[in-house]
Amino acid sequence: MDKLKSIYSSAYSAVITILTVTAITVAAELSAEFKNWLAGFSGHHWVTKSYISLIVFALFFVFFFSSKKSVSDDETRKLLAVLQVFAVLGFIVVLAFYIYEFFSH
Repeated sequence: MDKLKSIYSSAYSAVITILTVTAITVAAELSAEFKNWLAGFSGHHWVTKSYISLIVFALFFVFFFSSKKSVSDDETRKLLAVLQVFAVLGFIVVLAFYIYEFFSH
């Protein structure tokens, strides 16, 4: 297995997973029905979000790994920088949402 291709695919998958989990987290807090729907799968909405994140990561990893013939060092470095930005942005969005929720109620 090509190490750079694996790193590249993992980083791309992680970005998409961060976006997915951030969106689901905010949506579940805004909609009790959605949160209950998530909880219906595993007993708790956080557990279901974890399962969803695993599935999203795995599916996109396989997709990106199989669709890319080769990856350069430069492409991988750039994508890892993008991943760092999205990790921080995901954290900020969730934190800001919970702070807003705390002070608005």
